[in-house]
Amino acid sequence: RARPVRTRVTPLLPMPDLFSSTSSPEADGTGALPPAKARKVGSPSIVRGADAALLAAAAMKARWSSLVLVEVTSTSPDYIKPWKMHSQRSCKGSGFVIEGGRILTNYHVVQDAIDVRLRKHGVSRRWRGTVLARGPDVDLALLAVHEDEEGRGDSFWNGVTPAVWCSTLPALQSAVHVIGFPTGGTTISVTQGVVSRVDCKNYRVGSSAFANSGGLLVLQIDAAINAGNSGGPAFCSDGSVVGVAFQSLGGAADGIGYLIPTQVCLNFLAAVAGGEYKGISDVPFLARELRNASLRRRHRVPDDVTGVLVTRASSHSALGVRVDDVVLSIDGKKVGDDGSVELRESELVSYEFLLTGKQRGEPTSVLVLRGGERVQLCAPLSQLPRRLPRNHGFDCFPHYVIIGGLVFVRLCCPMLEDKRSKGHHSAIYDLVNYQIARSFPPADGGGEGGEVAEILLLTEILAAPLNYGYTCHAWRVLDTLNGQRPKSLRALHQMYRAVPDGAFLEFVFSHGGDQIVLDATECRQSEPDILQLHAI
Repeated sequence: RARPVRTRVTPLLPMPDLFSSTSSPEADGTGALPPAKARKVGSPSIVRGADAALLAAAAMKARWSSLVLVEVTSTSPDYIKPWKMHSQRSCKGSGFVIEGGRILTNYHVVQDAIDVRLRKHGVSRRWRGTVLARGPDVDLALLAVHEDEEGRGDSFWNGVTPAVWCSTLPALQSAVHVIGFPTGGTTISVTQGVVSRVDCKNYRVGSSAFANSGGLLVLQIDAAINAGNSGGPAFCSDGSVVGVAFQSLGGAADGIGYLIPTQVCLNFLAAVAGGEYKGISDVPFLARELRNASLRRRHRVPDDVTGVLVTRASSHSALGVRVDDVVLSIDGKKVGDDGSVELRESELVSYEFLLTGKQRGEPTSVLVLRGGERVQLCAPLSQLPRRLPRNHGFDCFPHYVIIGGLVFVRLCCPMLEDKRSKGHHSAIYDLVNYQIARSFPPADGGGEGGEVAEILLLTEILAAPLNYGYTCHAWRVLDTLNGQRPKSLRALHQMYRAVPDGAFLEFVFSHGGDQIVLDATECRQSEPDILQLHAI
């Protein structure tokens, strides 16, 4: 059986090495080009430049063999009516082959995928693909050719050269080529631009953008990125990959696209190689700028000291940052009064990337000013317990409990993103804002993996004789059942089953103390009829 062609990939570098300026590498097998030799005719400098351009174009074209068209059929659950699924839909994206016989693309390309097809550049055949790993917080996914496809005719890997990673962040004004299969045609598309900005950005978009773990490094470019480019590689002049296309800024903005930089991609791949991907570490505190003179004097901050003031801190983080601490530096990098740190000379970005851009288990050192005294803190970061789940298939699923026609679900971010939520968007958003305001740090739980009390929501009352008269109690947070507060949907169902026949079920809801009372025996007897009537 033909095996994939393997090339050497530059190993993951420590964080400080990533911030060195891009230099011109030598021809040592990393994909860099040797200097072009000038011909004896014409102007030597012009000929040499022309030869270099031709060689660069040839090297870039050689990298096209790693490009893959990703065709996806998907269907997503209905979080408003959790017993249903949305209509099937199709989309296209891009990806590229990396070392180890794997294909990297964006998470949003294969989100909720039920069928994945892969087509190499210049080949009409489609191979069936499978999703190996998903990273919704970094918008990356890892694919492979399905094992059933390898024995059928030509191997997918024939003629494929894996892409090579660039080992450093590209300098501003560095040339980049974005390659993929965007809308507007069916063949490969190549756009050229420059790196116009290196910043720290929230990767999460849409109604639940507030529920991110923290900002991550991002490359802003002026090359065109359109629908279908998602997941495609961006090459620098030496033919190595500097990032993965994943977003563009629409509206009045023009020529603004975003790449996921190499470091974020390599951290994702390293986490997948170590086992199941569990996500990036959460920023364990919230902070505000410290530019007001009175505020600085209140917290005894010297005039020659800069930092940010911690306003909320998670008790579940091993780092030990407290409310009213002034964060002075992170991993030796000085924090400005506006929360910025130096990325490279004369380039400032948010301090959050120092916390989210690490591999799991890597220690973080934070110097804080506490009560006028400097305190050094050091600990590995992790994900924090979440009262409000963020991603379908990771920390939340469309589970539900129906009692006497009352539909209970867990409040979560996918509810805001669901197509059916438009008619109830205001009610859901108000509930989410209320819960977010009181869920940092989480109200319950005991560290990473600890149990967190779920927010149970009454979304609908399915009409039935036993619940007649209760018509305006939907979109309420359940407080107690018969005086006890259920910590999860499973606990609610168990409490319901434990109530003896002949007794009553008294549901009390927050925001005004609304109450619904039902007969337990009638609820159990009517359950089959209610489910059948509503095709549940």
